[in-house]
Amino acid sequence: MKQRWVTVLASCLMILGMASGLCLGCGGGEKEKVVIVVGNISDMTGVASSALVPINYAMHDLAGYFNDKGLIPGAVIKVVDYNAMYDPAQDVPAWESLKERGAKVMVTALPTTAETLKSFAASDKIPLWSLTASNPQLEPPGWVFCAEAPTAALIDTLLKWISESDTDFPTGRPAKIGSVGWEEPYAISIRDAVKQYAQAHSDKFEWVAGMLVPMGVMTWSGEVEALKACDYIVPPSTGVGMSTFMKEYRDKGYQAKFLGTDAHCAYRGLAIDAVGWAGVDGMLTTQPSRWWNETSDIVKLANTLIQDNHSGQAAGIRHSGIGYIGSIHQLYAFYQVLQKAVENVGAKNFDGQAFYDTAVSFTASWDGYEQWGFTATKRYTWNATGIYEWSAQQQDIVRKVPEWLTLVLD
Repeated sequence: MKQRWVTVLASCLMILGMASGLCLGCGGGEKEKVVIVVGNISDMTGVASSALVPINYAMHDLAGYFNDKGLIPGAVIKVVDYNAMYDPAQDVPAWESLKERGAKVMVTALPTTAETLKSFAASDKIPLWSLTASNPQLEPPGWVFCAEAPTAALIDTLLKWISESDTDFPTGRPAKIGSVGWEEPYAISIRDAVKQYAQAHSDKFEWVAGMLVPMGVMTWSGEVEALKACDYIVPPSTGVGMSTFMKEYRDKGYQAKFLGTDAHCAYRGLAIDAVGWAGVDGMLTTQPSRWWNETSDIVKLANTLIQDNHSGQAAGIRHSGIGYIGSIHQLYAFYQVLQKAVENVGAKNFDGQAFYDTAVSFTASWDGYEQWGFTATKRYTWNATGIYEWSAQQQDIVRKVPEWLTLVLD
């Protein structure tokens, strides 16, 4: 399956964007509606595109869903994209370009982008909805709203569960643990979280090393050897970095169990293509959104949208990982905030301030379980997460713990 579907998706997305733009205002009723422009700063062709292209699809598919159902009173949504290619030098040009194109609120799944543009969002009073969460985004609370749990909370919750419940946890000694990744904000936050938790619980974990290399590095001989004796490793969380490390590590015959967050689940396809199910069997990941094989209203919606809009690529999108279904969770809440803000002030009066005022007191629930919510000082949504296992036997990611685990916030 490999990467051919990514090119197809990127091309189709461009067509989808042009078509949606052409159709705005068509039909008698639509002409009277206010067009609300949402800016999307993404990666369509760079190192993170295999995960980001499905997220872009979710962004457009949900906009179409809300438009078709008439869920935004007196308004239609128009999504405009900017391909920042995971290049930090493109962050400010992306912001300025989308602002000039009329964006009243913006979305990004790139952690570097959200951190860089936090001050721009506050200055321009244009809220930025981020699909990642890092300390610079969260503190101090501002105009960045993170539809994700803090990285440290995800890591802490996962490591606590592992030390108490994983049947492979060593007996009679602390588990040796380390991390590796490209030198970018998410990998840095993972390294810091794993190191801090291990050192604070030295009776359970022995910190080995947190290896960081420049963006784009594909060979890992030094890092593999430094981490060869680990019981657990958090591998790179971005694109081909994850798959190339896993392959090099397994090719050496080393057996550490891989760990990760939902960011790693976004590159499931790359990992499986690189090392097969045998190479990832038993990997444990923590993710606050449900997986494709679970039963819930939001999973049902994701499966419906992917079949309605991308039936020919649906299998490839599912194989790739959590990108589409995870962002459906995150972006559905985004559109709910937008919907509520328009209801509060009216479509003609909608602006960034209206979105901000609505978001700071917004809560939502999936299937009766309240997982989402901002406050005047809280800028992340999830309050709980799930534990999942990568199973070679089932050739899928399966839920390891039935219940949601309240986030550990040390």
